[in-house]
This record gives sequence, structure tokens and C-alpha cells, in this order.
Amino acid sequence: VCISDTHGRHALTEVPAGDVLVHAGDVTRHGSLDDVGAFDAWLGTLPHPHKIVIAGNHDFCFQERPAEARARLTNATYLEDSGCEAAGLTFYGSPW
Repeated sequence: VCISDTHGRHALTEVPAGDVLVHAGDVTRHGSLDDVGAFDAWLGTLPHPHKIVIAGNHDFCFQERPAEARARLTNATYLEDSGCEAAGLTFYGSPW
């Protein structure tokens, strides 16, 4: 399942079931760390065994305060010019 551009309105998003959930950018409205924390809490409620997140052009905190932004993302694997394997598939993510 691939979603993107929730811009802080993730709770309003209907997400189908699946083995892997990929959020492909724009988690936040204005790049706030609080938005990342709220998004991460929401991710924790979803049933997908694997969750992958890539930052988008609105997710400024991943560029300006990367350690803090990544620390708030505990329910997913964050990809930045990196890859991972999930459910026998290889994923690569880059926010640039």
C-alpha cells in the first residue's frame, strides 16, 4: 500500500490492509516535529507488519533537525538515500 501527501491529516486517510505500507512524502503540514510525533502514533494503530516512510518537500524537520525527527518516528523504517527489505521486497527511498 502506498500513500503520500497526508500533510498532517493522516487520521482522515482510509488505508487498505496490506503487508507493507509506504508513505512516500509530505507527512507534515509545515515540517513540525509535533506533526511527526502525531503521524507516528497513528502509524502505530495500523495493522501493516512493515511500514516505510520517506520525507517529502514539506517535511523540513527531517532536513533541519534530522536526529530529532527520526527519533519521533518509532513505528516505521525511515529511508533517506537508503534501502531496506520488507516482506521479501527491496525498497529504496530518497527525499531529494
